[in-house]
Amino acid sequence: MRLPLLISLIAVALPARAELFVDVGVNASEVRSSIANRAGKVVRSETGAHLGFGGRRAVGERSDMSFRVEIDSLGSDWFFAVRALDYRYHLSDRFAISGFLGASRLDLATPAWGLYIGGGGTWKNIIEGWDLNLDFSVGDKVARDNLLASDPQGGMPDNFHDVYSIKLSMSYTF
Repeated sequence: MRLPLLISLIAVALPARAELFVDVGVNASEVRSSIANRAGKVVRSETGAHLGFGGRRAVGERSDMSFRVEIDSLGSDWFFAVRALDYRYHLSDRFAISGFLGASRLDLATPAWGLYIGGGGTWKNIIEGWDLNLDFSVGDKVARDNLLASDPQGGMPDNFHDVYSIKLSMSYTF
């Protein structure tokens, strides 16, 4: 009884295929930090390289889901993010919009972890196999514990960082 069900599921799943892609581009970011024992926020702006890679699969006639890992240079720091849920809706054969949710890590003296959300647009096949992407993202409440002797003492036990980014990239699909 289970064998026919398994064969049916495999037959349905075989036509679906995933595609792999890589993103290369630039980011412009603003990091707003709430540091223990400091009044107000510490704000800094950075620009740097953006790199991403992932895989996507169609989930409907006009939409797909993907999983993506991203790395952004923020001056002397690195910002890592995972788009665990990355939904893209195709407006036409040439344009798509997307929204995503995941987790982020800001590489500081000790790592800071937080939520990652955002969205953007894609101009598909601007050059054969290459898409042009413009994404807006937020690393929300990326928290770092004050564990080091050099960290501010008293007040909040954590430092919180919000990372706002605009990314312009080209994606190549394999």
